[in-house]
Amino acid sequence: MLVQLARAAGAQVVGAARGSRKLDLVRDLGADAVVDYSEPGWTTRVREATGGAGPDVVFDGVGGEIGRAAFDVTARGGRFSVHGAASGEVTVIDPVRARHKGVTVIGIEQLFGFAPHLRRWAARMMSQAAEGVVRPIIGQTFPLERAAEAHAAVENRTAVGKTLLLI
Repeated sequence: MLVQLARAAGAQVVGAARGSRKLDLVRDLGADAVVDYSEPGWTTRVREATGGAGPDVVFDGVGGEIGRAAFDVTARGGRFSVHGAASGEVTVIDPVRARHKGVTVIGIEQLFGFAPHLRRWAARMMSQAAEGVVRPIIGQTFPLERAAEAHAAVENRTAVGKTLLLI
């Protein structure tokens, strides 16, 4: 969704993911460039894709070492949003380091302020989906009795898109 929303807003998008299936999806959704963050030198490719400056906005859903590297490549004066920890570790950025770099770090606590906006944002997303601006990506479905397999796919980070349990 982030790729689609950023493209709809006119942003240049550099998508970072692990593995060809996810990279292909990010590319298909409209990313201008894609990089595999499991490969050495991925941050150099991000810088190259942004003309050397690094991205102005980074959405970190991975955390850990990948999140720290993503912070390092964030453009001076940019914004770094921590919104997940797929690696099992939330990215923690030293506030002094962020100030020195001029990067605003938006922590996971940003989610606490979403409640007052949910209805308006949901209506907007539904309108954008109806207009074809964004589309949900359902990568796999499992019958409810195979819920453990569905959870394993998400935990192992082999799932692409959303994973649905069917009842």
